[in-house]
Amino acid sequence: MTTVTDTNPTPQKRKHYHDIDGARSVLMFLSVALHAGTVYAPVRPWITGNTDRAAIFDWLIFGLHLFITPTFFFVGGFFAVLLLTRRTPADFLWNRFLRTAIPLIFIALTFNMLEHYLRWGDAGGSGSMLDWIGSAAFVEVWAGGTWQLHLWFLVSLIPMFLLAAAVQVVVPKSSRIRSLSVTISDKFGGLIAGTVPFLFGLLFLGLANTANYASAALVPGSYDLIAPGFQSWYKLTAEFPFFVIGVMAALSPRLLSALVEWRWWMPLAAMAAFYFQPYADAEDSFLTGMAMLFANQLAIWTLVLFILQFFHRFFNEGGPRTTWLADCALSMYLFHHCFVYIFGQMFVSVEWPIALEFALVTLLSAGTVIAIHELIIRRFALARLLANGKTDVDAVKKQPGFFAAFASDRAIKTASSAKLSPKA
Repeated sequence: MTTVTDTNPTPQKRKHYHDIDGARSVLMFLSVALHAGTVYAPVRPWITGNTDRAAIFDWLIFGLHLFITPTFFFVGGFFAVLLLTRRTPADFLWNRFLRTAIPLIFIALTFNMLEHYLRWGDAGGSGSMLDWIGSAAFVEVWAGGTWQLHLWFLVSLIPMFLLAAAVQVVVPKSSRIRSLSVTISDKFGGLIAGTVPFLFGLLFLGLANTANYASAALVPGSYDLIAPGFQSWYKLTAEFPFFVIGVMAALSPRLLSALVEWRWWMPLAAMAAFYFQPYADAEDSFLTGMAMLFANQLAIWTLVLFILQFFHRFFNEGGPRTTWLADCALSMYLFHHCFVYIFGQMFVSVEWPIALEFALVTLLSAGTVIAIHELIIRRFALARLLANGKTDVDAVKKQPGFFAAFASDRAIKTASSAKLSPKA
């Protein structure tokens, strides 16, 4: 994993990848539906005390799980390289500390703890929050790593960011490793250009992921936590290939072009992958299990690349709506989980059609986060720093808010000249 260094002393206008950033933003909003689905999924009975469940929600959440998080890691690797091309490693780490670590710590200590307290009460615990903090259940939340909840994605990203910065420091700028990494990325892009080569590229990516999973499973204790409260080696490395391909795509415009090139058959392939959702089963034989693991990884890459191609084709222009979505995306990701639990629990005693309850949990959770973002995060510097890792309140106030961005077609055509960089 390396980055390229811009030797041109003339400042260049920063390129905005509206398609990739738009994909990340929309998927963060889609995470609300994913977690709302767990309220009604039979295989996730612990999410609330709700007894109204339907198998279709298992299908929904497992299908969404196939591509949402892997796409996040691809985007994380992609933008890590872009940041390192214009920042020193120290500046890069400070930026990632602000944008990743501070929101992670803030939500972990507040909304995640509130959700765990509510879960404790729903599971039979009684007492105040102070009683819970003094209980063995509170210790287990932190020691067992469950404090992370949906934040595990950010926890996994932090070591990858540290690795990216370390490579930037350790590998000399004139090293052959740097030029070789760009060459390999570029050649891979050339090899998968076109329809048939792209099919073989998909198979290769599926095989690479399968090898990564298989090798991680062979590490002794790979399913155990590396350290109390952290993650297992298996979970930490499972998404790493997506981060690496994101890095390679940033290094090579040729590879990025090959990955996001629209192919007419990809929507059909993506629909098949989402519908059939191949997963390995613990009772499978070794060969069957490996075949299913490969099919699973192939389905994941098919969906991830379809998402990137879809947004590149249809959402590549930017505008006020894209800017607003990018700005609100992190707030949506961070806050929604607790509200899904709260609203999901509110509907436990309600005997409404399950589809209606699901829709309401999703909309109420998303709407509450949007209100928080509009009324607090965008207006107060401390709140924006803690929840978004940014200090640009004065600048963001000049940007269209939710209603202004979505009120009329004119908002799409007229982009503000002071548009914020969603990657800053």
